[in-house]
Amino acid sequence: MTDASALWTNDTSARRAQVNMMDVLKTGTSAAKVHPFKMVGDFMQIARGPGKLTFDEYINYRLYDRELYPDNDARMRFLSERRHWPLCNQCSDPDWKGATEDKWIAELMLREASIRTTNTLAIVGGGIRNYGRTPLILDPNRFAEFMAARTEPTFAKVNGGLGSEGATRILPLGDGRYNVAGIGETSAVGLFNVLRSAPGAYLLQDELVHHPEVSALIGDRIATIRAISFVVAGKVHTPLTVLKLPVGSNIADNFWRNGNLVADLDEKTGTIRRVVRGMGPEQEEITHHPDTSKALIGQTLPMWSDILDVIKETGRLYAPVGFQSMDITITKDGPTVVEVNTGSSFVLSQVARGEGFLSNEVLELFMRAGAQIDTKKLKLD
Repeated sequence: MTDASALWTNDTSARRAQVNMMDVLKTGTSAAKVHPFKMVGDFMQIARGPGKLTFDEYINYRLYDRELYPDNDARMRFLSERRHWPLCNQCSDPDWKGATEDKWIAELMLREASIRTTNTLAIVGGGIRNYGRTPLILDPNRFAEFMAARTEPTFAKVNGGLGSEGATRILPLGDGRYNVAGIGETSAVGLFNVLRSAPGAYLLQDELVHHPEVSALIGDRIATIRAISFVVAGKVHTPLTVLKLPVGSNIADNFWRNGNLVADLDEKTGTIRRVVRGMGPEQEEITHHPDTSKALIGQTLPMWSDILDVIKETGRLYAPVGFQSMDITITKDGPTVVEVNTGSSFVLSQVARGEGFLSNEVLELFMRAGAQIDTKKLKLD
């Protein structure tokens, strides 16, 4: 029998698992080889800085390692995820949040601006909201008819969902049976019950296909470039780009999924400079992709000039969102915007680069965009 809640509840539990602080303390002091009191004292110094880090973030970024971070200023440059929405609200028009968080709306906006994006075929569940010309399916028989007409894999994700929670790939097996990532084999009615059990509407989309050069390097599971931008004084500035890489059977490239990688990209050339798996004492740098065995360091992603054009055009479309990001995949048809975000997780770039988010360049852009950041503890040129 199909577990109708498995897709999104399992992902939610894994992504938002509570941290046991005693375990974190034991792990950190063991890695740092210092007395717990000394580590807590060191952490309190960092926590009073502009980043307002939590203790588990201090451990995850390995800021206890003074050989890795001998300069105290470098440690003060890391930002806590708790600072994300306060900074977003200072930099961006709050009325635009729905235009980024609602994936269906974002897709319409991007398509209207002639920016290549995902293709939503139908929507399942989520109440009686009207989605214009996009079919809304609330009946299992109608869903079965829709799926019976599909011969290619279908990608499904929750509209307004976070971190790909509940995302899945639906592969037709024939005779009304489907292989659903995270669930297994099920019927159309069983799959409909799974999708309807989610807290929001599910978008059913055509599956994206990598550019051949990208597939050869990292495989067929879709990876995305996270481009982090600021819109300041009529220009789109993109100081940070990273590549999120799915590994093994993971359905999506989000870094919280076990085994996935994140890579630091040269924002000007699209060249991979560093690849990392995991956080804290368990973190390791990776040189070759675990699935394809291809060397990653020094590889330059194809179509980078086109990607920069897409970043700029999307940034202009979302200009009221002064601190923004977007996820872009390189398909056989060209760069494709998968989603747009208000702000961006600080984790991705901080882990990928091994450096705090608040470089002098980013700090200046934040301030020009309207952010209020206490810089007294930073060494500024």
